[in-house]
Amino acid sequence: MNLIHKHFTHTLALFCALLPTIVFGGNETVKKESVYIDSKVFKPIVAFQTYATYSMNEDKFGDDYANHLDVEFRRMRFGASGSPYERLKYSFQLSLDRLGEDSYSAIKGSYSGISVWNAFLSYQILKENSLLNLHAGYFWAATSREFNTSPWAVGSFDKVRATWYLRQFSTGKGNGIESGIGLGGLKNFDNWGINYRIGTYETDAYCSSKFSNRLYTARIAFSIGDPEQTKYNYMLCGNQWRKRNGVTVGFGGSSQNDGLLNATSDLYFDKSLTYGADILIDYEGLRIDGEYFLMKRTAAGFNDYSGNEWHVRVGYTMPFKGKLLEPAITYDAYDAKGNASLFKYIGYDRTLDVGLNYYLNRDKLKLTAHYVIQNGTVNSNTGDYLGLSCIYRL
Repeated sequence: MNLIHKHFTHTLALFCALLPTIVFGGNETVKKESVYIDSKVFKPIVAFQTYATYSMNEDKFGDDYANHLDVEFRRMRFGASGSPYERLKYSFQLSLDRLGEDSYSAIKGSYSGISVWNAFLSYQILKENSLLNLHAGYFWAATSREFNTSPWAVGSFDKVRATWYLRQFSTGKGNGIESGIGLGGLKNFDNWGINYRIGTYETDAYCSSKFSNRLYTARIAFSIGDPEQTKYNYMLCGNQWRKRNGVTVGFGGSSQNDGLLNATSDLYFDKSLTYGADILIDYEGLRIDGEYFLMKRTAAGFNDYSGNEWHVRVGYTMPFKGKLLEPAITYDAYDAKGNASLFKYIGYDRTLDVGLNYYLNRDKLKLTAHYVIQNGTVNSNTGDYLGLSCIYRL
């Protein structure tokens, strides 16, 4: 109920703040000296992703399952974004995920049903550049590249599974979205640039009455060659459409003390840390990205938890009959040991993804065909599947 109340409060506050601009933003009587900078102060967000998958060789908890064909809405997003005042932006989205999913299919995921996906404001503090941007609301507690990249923009069939453990570990939620406040920005120079995000969040999963349990996150990235972003955006770019030749290296992590792990047994951890690095290489259509992150947690009287997650993804975007075609391959891995009371995902998880992405209108309209091989001891879903996907974004 606390989470529902928090979501409702954020939504109500954001709606009240934006109502005047939504109602009066297009009023022709507004004076020329008005701070309104765009007639589209209310830009609708509509996006959906459909899946058609055929699961094979599936084993759940030692039981062999029959091959399954499944068609579903993997993701749906509805909301609005805009810039009602100079240097002020907002975003609000509802999600409806995994609609019609066959529970016996081999695909993985943690969210279903309708919920608030994000709701936050961004304000560019300095008028002349994007070095300082204030973020507040319900948004991503990002520490790594994959953490901070939209699922609509990745070259693999879905977001990398290994990074799901990083998001779950640091925030207690698979999507890594929480209530918080942060700063972010970028500055580009001749042939190099810097991009950063820092924040502090309220993690419902680990909050208690005895401690403040604040989560602190940070990521800083350095680019050489063409900039990754020419204009600051909290979420990172996906495919650069053969236009960028450059390298970006990022370093990130998170820290939290005295988090509640189990309310019934009053079990707290002493310290929870994540830290690691990521890299992106773009060169004439070739795109290589990857990351490696460590996760550690300690609690008095328990063996320490220690885990790591990493992935490598390679894609090559080429012209094809006036559109763009991208063959891509991704491998990701998660390994963990220690006491399951500190983090229940002990063991290993592996995924190999080979596929083809067809961009009819860049990432606004995208068709994909991938073959995914999964194995491990952590997740109940093991097995392979052939997947077809269609992404549409307004």
